[in-house]
Amino acid sequence: MTPGGGERPTIKTICAMTGLSTATVSKALRGSPEVRPETRRIVEAAAEKVGYSANLHGVQLRTGKTYQVAVLMTAPTSDQTEWEGVEYAQLLSGISQAMEHTRYRVALYPVRDHAEAQETLRQIVRNRRADGAIFSGTRPDDGRVRILQEAGFPFVTYGTTSARAAHAFVDADNEGIIRAALTRLIGRGHRRIALLNPPAFLSYGQTRLETYRQVLAENGLPFDPRLVAHGRLTPGYGRAQVMIMHSLPDAPTAYVCANEAAALGALAGFADCGMVHGRDAVINATDDLNVSAYFTPPLTTFYLPITRPAELLGRYILRAIEGEPPANLQTLLMPDLIERSDDRLRS
Repeated sequence: MTPGGGERPTIKTICAMTGLSTATVSKALRGSPEVRPETRRIVEAAAEKVGYSANLHGVQLRTGKTYQVAVLMTAPTSDQTEWEGVEYAQLLSGISQAMEHTRYRVALYPVRDHAEAQETLRQIVRNRRADGAIFSGTRPDDGRVRILQEAGFPFVTYGTTSARAAHAFVDADNEGIIRAALTRLIGRGHRRIALLNPPAFLSYGQTRLETYRQVLAENGLPFDPRLVAHGRLTPGYGRAQVMIMHSLPDAPTAYVCANEAAALGALAGFADCGMVHGRDAVINATDDLNVSAYFTPPLTTFYLPITRPAELLGRYILRAIEGEPPANLQTLLMPDLIERSDDRLRS
């Protein structure tokens, strides 16, 4: 109710209280990214004070919007029992926080594989179940991207692709990570550096491999395919690859792991092979987590807190839904290098 009156409060009531225009108040109540956060807070405080409540169903009928953002995530199968790094709940939390003061809410769609993800997106578009979509695990030629671009449906990917038409994305700067990691290790005397990569079909795995080869060539070092592995980034994978590569006649003296789960397994492989970290070889990691601080010994890592890309994904999808060009919604995030050892081999 309005103060001192019995009439139902309207947008005009809030305009009179705040001195803002109808357009600004309306956008603020819709959670439009065009409105500054401080202005939105003023509008929301005034709406709460007078007891204003939008008729969301009516708004949906007028605008044709669902105020849902579909987030597709690959659900682990029953045989996937090993830790693989960051939990999806943390990613969802960051996306949700970016939408906290808007009408939009996350609608989670668990999928088993790439094919199911494509069919799910077709249904979302066909039945207008959401106003935008977010998904990860991108491939260079990604069918999900083609489906949404052909439909003119707003989306943001956690990862890059080679799509001809620009699309919104957030990702770690994988080229920058590998270039910095190898340059540092080569500068510390390493000539045989192993790359423990994710599955080869993923975009970021291919970017890392291409950069790895480039940096080796730039430093006059040969590329040895035996020092590159692709697979699910679990501790078991990291352990197995160390044991395989340690048996080579010219074993690597450094391992660059694509996440900390694989790095943990690599440390276990060191122990199994009788190796000492820092004497026989070293391990570097990259991840959204920072658990390598608690490994024995602690490992050098490139650390990108999951909240940074997650919140950007949330903000970008809102802007994409508002019609902002995809080329304005593209960000590569460079993680922080946390050096926990010099990583030169010592006798």
